[in-house]
Amino acid sequence: MGDCSYKRESSYDEKERKNRAGTRAWYKRFGHRLAEEDSTAIRGKVIMKFDYPYTLEKQDDGNYLVQFVDLDEAFTEGETEEAARFNACEVLSLVLEQRLDDGAAIPLPTSVDTCDHVAPQASVQSALLIHIAREDNHSTISDLARALNTSWPSAQRLENPRHSPTLKQLERASTALGKRLVLVLEDE
Repeated sequence: MGDCSYKRESSYDEKERKNRAGTRAWYKRFGHRLAEEDSTAIRGKVIMKFDYPYTLEKQDDGNYLVQFVDLDEAFTEGETEEAARFNACEVLSLVLEQRLDDGAAIPLPTSVDTCDHVAPQASVQSALLIHIAREDNHSTISDLARALNTSWPSAQRLENPRHSPTLKQLERASTALGKRLVLVLEDE
């Protein structure tokens, strides 16, 4: 699990915040909890981000404790701030992966401007994107398999973070779900 990264979230421009407010209603319609900063409305399109907020506090023993705002079971520590932040990505990825495996609810990240944020590994993010898009589309895995002209197990693997789908597979699944796959690289 070596592709974890973290970033300190800066405060958002008030104009951007107002533009994003319209996306909250869209997600409420589908039962997802979403804060203004969690997705962006660009020309009527929605971009999902999985930057989860966490708190970082120094303990009496000198270690740093990380606790996630949206996931009670996700916490870790590290001997240094850097180690704690790296561990935050690891534990976030594992908790979200387990929730996907269990079929448990996966809360979208809330907005907390005073916290650091971290995203899970790319394999977990891709599984989450397909899972959430399929649920928002009110589709079953069988529906997705039929749309992709593939087997049910092949369609199910797209929502499995331990399976690494190709970009072509992700693009086909996105299209079948009425979405468009867009890749973004961000500075750390």
